[in-house]
Amino acid sequence: MSPANPVSNFHAIAIAAVLLSCGCDRTETRTAAVTTNSPAGSSTAPSSTSAASRDEALVRVVHAMPFAPAMDIFAGDLVLFDAVNFKSVTSYRALDGKRYAFALRPAGMTNAKPLASNSEGLEDGSYYTVFALPGENRGAHMRVVTDRLTRPADGKLRLRIVHAGDGVGAVDVRASGMDGTLFSGVAFQTVSDYEELGPVNGPLEIRAAGGAPIVTLPNAHLEAGRFYTLVLAGSSRSTPALEAFVIEDTLAPPPATTR
Repeated sequence: MSPANPVSNFHAIAIAAVLLSCGCDRTETRTAAVTTNSPAGSSTAPSSTSAASRDEALVRVVHAMPFAPAMDIFAGDLVLFDAVNFKSVTSYRALDGKRYAFALRPAGMTNAKPLASNSEGLEDGSYYTVFALPGENRGAHMRVVTDRLTRPADGKLRLRIVHAGDGVGAVDVRASGMDGTLFSGVAFQTVSDYEELGPVNGPLEIRAAGGAPIVTLPNAHLEAGRFYTLVLAGSSRSTPALEAFVIEDTLAPPPATTR
């Protein structure tokens, strides 16, 4: 029998430790409840594990259409949320994990032709946001995206941008004290992926791509360990005027370990 190779043993132990650490992080993330804060208020959603145990996904809606009245959002024949107003961010609601035809209609007009629609398959235990966005010529557009709420690295946060600014071309996002842009050339109706960044304290600017600021959040305070969605909303050519607001999602802290 050949003698054990101490280097190989060391590598095996190191790899096992990394895998164990990753597995713990995923488990801890999936068992954490999610608290959402926005200008529309605060709400808390069940953990991914809790939803998956009931064969459910979790869905919310963000109304970012500046010209639209209150809207009803349908999942098939079900009124998922009713009378959702501009800039509203609903709480997450549980739905069976399957494919749905989502539709957007003026509030109370159940039989009206949808202003916008989209089909999306929902996975048990996953989080989703339906974004009601402005379309061309004061129309409507709908995006259904997965909220990938996996805890960021230590000292980091995750940020994405939603471009719902009517009459605005591609935009960049810059933060005071940071070199370069956080996001570049984000097109109208885009919901970007999350980017992992360091904390932001101070002015946060949305600029015309390569140009001057369009909207500034003068006192942005984005903390490590959290998820942020920066929404550009309103219109550059009529009311309501362009503005930006932030949706913050926070995972419950992991349970304290005892020695």
